[in-house]
Amino acid sequence: MRYAMKIAVVSVAHGFTWPVALPAVLGQRVFHSERAFDFSAKLLSLMPGRLGQYLRASFYMLTLDECHYDLAVGFGSFFAHPTARVGRGVGIGCFSIIGSAELADGVMVGSRASILSGKYHHGGGNRHRDVRENPLLLETVRIGEATWIAEGALVMANVGAHCIVAAGSVVTKAIPDGATAVGNPARCVHYGERTEAAVV
Repeated sequence: MRYAMKIAVVSVAHGFTWPVALPAVLGQRVFHSERAFDFSAKLLSLMPGRLGQYLRASFYMLTLDECHYDLAVGFGSFFAHPTARVGRGVGIGCFSIIGSAELADGVMVGSRASILSGKYHHGGGNRHRDVRENPLLLETVRIGEATWIAEGALVMANVGAHCIVAAGSVVTKAIPDGATAVGNPARCVHYGERTEAAVV
């Protein structure tokens, strides 16, 4: 569908999503709570087909820090935090979870992939300490332009532009531009090179 047509369709969808978007925005900005956003994002993730994609695009345009009309979010996928920022032409497959992330233009995320809000959600703490008592610590993970995050990948560190994160890879350290990250923990191979180098 052409971009102009999708703008029109998603604009119409705003009429259906504002009742769930408004409590999410108010909860975040007035009460500093993400509960309403979390509920609505997960509810809308269960809407099938193109209709579901348009409703999700509309909802995230109204609630995320930055989002564009051409966002495509597959069935069962959702953003976990409204602080996420999404560029143009971003596509996300089915059953993926995106945390407090920044997805640059043209980023594609495969099915069952997760982009976490950093590596220290529960703040670490002393050994044997109950992690439920630790404060929530969210970091922004940035994914560069035109990068492909393949199926089942787990990303908890920045990934540069024009990269590929192979299926099932676990990214724990930053990936430079133009690299392919493979394995657990991920190691990267720069385009045009035959030898692998540890991720720095």
